[in-house]
Amino acid sequence: MTDEQRDIRLASVAEEVLRRRADSLAHEAVEDETDDRMGILLFRLDEEWYAVKVADVREIYQEYTITPVPCVPAFILGVVNIRGEIISVTDIAALMRLGASAVEDGSPAIVIQNNECTTAMVVDEIGDITDVPADSIEPPLSVMDKAHAEYVAGSIYLGERLIGLVNVDRVLQPIDAEDR
Repeated sequence: MTDEQRDIRLASVAEEVLRRRADSLAHEAVEDETDDRMGILLFRLDEEWYAVKVADVREIYQEYTITPVPCVPAFILGVVNIRGEIISVTDIAALMRLGASAVEDGSPAIVIQNNECTTAMVVDEIGDITDVPADSIEPPLSVMDKAHAEYVAGSIYLGERLIGLVNVDRVLQPIDAEDR
């Protein structure tokens, strides 16, 4: 084998290796695009599990004192002062018409926000944070009553559990006179 033949063979092998590597990188990029995942925070209300998108959660708060506010709907428990910011406290179970929560000192609160509003949702228990495929979110179950369904954006199966994904924008929607 001459030097020229060896150089041609090495160039051919190098070209093949680079082509395979480029194909592999292109395939990985396609997998990353199709594997769109969303982080969710699980929480329990009575015996049912729900979730909110991690992107909507500002913080989890456990040590607070609620100051009652007169003339607000029953699901607004009052306000709290979190580092100088006054935030409403929502009994999410009462808002979703699941019955009032047994709010106690130390009940966890999930502070959620969007561009317009912030509230602390009182829940019975905080669960895990997990990632789920965005395309695994199904429409809310049709067996939910209308009052409950308007606050649930979708359903997710995690193992054997059915989790309701809370519609944060609906929860944070301003209160009308009709809601009181």
